[in-house]
Amino acid sequence: MGKLICEIMVQGEQLLASLTTAAGVEAYMVKTTPGVGKPFWYWPSIPPGKVIAADFTNAPIASADLATNKANIAAITAQPADVLTYDTGTTGSGTT
Repeated sequence: MGKLICEIMVQGEQLLASLTTAAGVEAYMVKTTPGVGKPFWYWPSIPPGKVIAADFTNAPIASADLATNKANIAAITAQPADVLTYDTGTTGSGTT
């Protein structure tokens, strides 16, 4: 199993998704979610916590070709800490 990080459209709103994938289906998941032409990140695992942002600047782009998606996944050198931002648990106005 692995983690696919991408943006998806839900009821007309762009949302960041952190999806757990079953073993062996990651290339297909990249093709269908986020979809062809969209950036994504994929790792076998990521640190625990709520991902609230991702920098897709140098992310691979999803392809209709599953072999290309597999190659793009294998070529990812960025680490989750390099491109993901996690919720630190702060809420409210910042005053106590």
